[in-house]
Amino acid sequence: MYKFDFYEIIGVIAPGMMVIIGVIVLIYPEQYGKLTYFANLSIGGLGVGLLLAYIAGQLVQAIGNGIEKVWWRFCGGMPTDWLRTGKRHLIADAQRNQVQVHLSQMLKKSGFELSNSIDSKQWYSITRQIYAVVSAAKRSARVDTFNGNYGLCRGIIASVFVLLIFVGFVRFCEWRTELALFVIFALALYRMHHFGVLYARELFVQFIAINLVDDMQSGGKGGNEK
Repeated sequence: MYKFDFYEIIGVIAPGMMVIIGVIVLIYPEQYGKLTYFANLSIGGLGVGLLLAYIAGQLVQAIGNGIEKVWWRFCGGMPTDWLRTGKRHLIADAQRNQVQVHLSQMLKKSGFELSNSIDSKQWYSITRQIYAVVSAAKRSARVDTFNGNYGLCRGIIASVFVLLIFVGFVRFCEWRTELALFVIFALALYRMHHFGVLYARELFVQFIAINLVDDMQSGGKGGNEK
């Protein structure tokens, strides 16, 4: 039997369930008090419910991907891109220099420099390799947690966006509902931005830490750093 992982549960299923319940409440408000039905589902019914939530969540995340691209373009690119472009501050200058040195070693490319001249697609592949190194060193727990919460917030944003559309068509002029949804949308957007920055910062900090530990164990220059 297939088991949903952490990301699928909070990043896909939860937003999908949010949309399903929200649409039911908006279209059939008289059924609001009967939503306890979901708590009494059989194993088979629960399986069907999870499947529907998973399908809805995947569709919702497609909308979330679009909103995500617009938002980060407005912010000067994804947080992991900030190290390359220098458009926004992510980590200390000394840490950025360490990342540059360690990337030179990882890519076996002497004189490697972090700059906007690096192609964005190539940089994406490099950051994925950085994550692979961090994960292999078993230092990715916090990175994964931030990524999971980021996915959840993105899913909430997309779910609320869908519900706002439904409110516009089904319950036009329900300004209290629209206001509440806009507040949730803004809060989720803020949290998505927050976790996106935390993810990128933690990824590079852990990458530095791995290399410093290696230097200490090999008796290199890193052994004198604190």
